[in-house]
Amino acid sequence: MQIIQTGFKAKHDYTIRFETSLLWEAALGIAAVTNASLAGTLEHVEKMWDDPENGFSEELQLELQEIHQSNTWKTLLQLLHHSNAATLDEWTAEVFNMPEQTLREQSFPYIGSSFEKHRIKAAKGNESALATLQKVTADNPFFPDYIAFIANADISSLKKHLISVMTKWFKEVIRPQEGILQDMLERDVSNREQKLDVMDKLAFIRWVTNSTSYKPDDAINTILFIPHFHYRPWTISADLPGTKVFYYPIHANSIEPENRYNPDTMLVRKYKALGDATRLNLLKRLLEGEQTLQQLTEQLPVAKSTLHHHLKMLKSAGLIGSDKQAYYANKDSITSLDHDLQSFLEE
Repeated sequence: MQIIQTGFKAKHDYTIRFETSLLWEAALGIAAVTNASLAGTLEHVEKMWDDPENGFSEELQLELQEIHQSNTWKTLLQLLHHSNAATLDEWTAEVFNMPEQTLREQSFPYIGSSFEKHRIKAAKGNESALATLQKVTADNPFFPDYIAFIANADISSLKKHLISVMTKWFKEVIRPQEGILQDMLERDVSNREQKLDVMDKLAFIRWVTNSTSYKPDDAINTILFIPHFHYRPWTISADLPGTKVFYYPIHANSIEPENRYNPDTMLVRKYKALGDATRLNLLKRLLEGEQTLQQLTEQLPVAKSTLHHHLKMLKSAGLIGSDKQAYYANKDSITSLDHDLQSFLEE
């Protein structure tokens, strides 16, 4: 993941917190399995929501289709950030009893303190405020449509959908491995907290996010880390008032703590992706500037389908990213290669 921030002050201090629960794991698992662009890149998800052989019940499949179409995975995450629930039953009760305006307001994404008044007004049905939110987020691939969906959704139906998809996901995905998941998540947080005790905060943030140049801006006073298993190996970021959120993949050592010789999968993916002349060729070209698949096809004597496969491997390793059909190099991820390898060898 490429993380770009500006305005870091050398003496700026911030609080680092961790949150972990099976509620977060469920919401992030739902988000992962319905993200079509991640197909084939997720470590612990073999088949996506629309694969008829994924093993999901027909009822869960229908709810996941709604998640995919309306991006209500974002609603789940937004509501969890405002929740005090520790269990699925507590969360279900919160959502069921939540006032309509509150649900809309909490579901809208936070896009900066200067637009908070628009978020509140939009939740009350103000069309001008809604249009402002959509205009400000126009560069985001799904925010404008998602904001419109939340503003116009039948709240009773939305609540039913959110409760249903979480309940079914817990039953079919979380419960069968509940103890194992809980242990892995808690073990990872414990390991990270021990590292934090002996590391500089900025260095720690860069280590967890796999970004050597991350710089929190002046508005940030808290970094919130939320570990996940099913979304591995991806790190996702989000914003809350005064807080930067990172949903980060738990380390391989948290999955198999007894095996200190087990390298993290992302490290393996990076070096595997680099072990091919065509992929190194592509990476060098993208370091010189972003390009579309068509532009790259015109430069290399490789079929477009083969080229797409190579790009997918580089992307799954976090070495490149894509935006509106153009590919670009993730310089932070490339720069951190030597550090990542050295860290594994010395642990």
